[in-house]
Amino acid sequence: MFEDRFRLPIRHVCGVDLAFAEDRAVVACISVDYQSQNPVEKRVHTRKISFPYIRGFLGFREGPPIVEAIRKVKTRPEIFLINAHGMAHPVHCGCATHVGVSAGKATIGVAGSRLCGVYQAEPQKLNEWVPLTYMGKAVGGVVKSSEGGKPIFVSPGHLVGVDSSIKIVLACHRGHRLPEPIRLAHNLANEEKRKLEGGNS
Repeated sequence: MFEDRFRLPIRHVCGVDLAFAEDRAVVACISVDYQSQNPVEKRVHTRKISFPYIRGFLGFREGPPIVEAIRKVKTRPEIFLINAHGMAHPVHCGCATHVGVSAGKATIGVAGSRLCGVYQAEPQKLNEWVPLTYMGKAVGGVVKSSEGGKPIFVSPGHLVGVDSSIKIVLACHRGHRLPEPIRLAHNLANEEKRKLEGGNS
């Protein structure tokens, strides 16, 4: 459901990212205070994974471990930011949507590259964005999130509309390409990945 159905006011937003250590998925969830973006909770979840990588089908590979991970988050974030696509997907159901529907949570997809859709031109000014459309329908936004960096692709996952998705993601930026909750989760997932790989060497 790509319309605003999340709880208000927003107090906590949780960033979610995933790394792989051989056959194990390492999911990091970091819940932050929405106003300050300071972390208030960190969770790491690992599980073996067997579904192969197939472009456009990440929801089947990464969705199950992400859902398990976010169910362990205790702060009850109003929004989960997933490092994946949401509505900006050929069938309007990227991993962020898959996770949101499966877990019954409000999710927003934030991706570093385009999977589908067109836009007129890349935004040039910081925090500027342009609509991303697919088959004549607005599916998200192309956001200039950092100086000198490539844009990010933001789209609703579940229980959030396009405009609110952009607004929330922009509110979570602190000078980096990725919004702060996802950036922190990305770093944590890779730290845990290195620990696992180090233990196997």
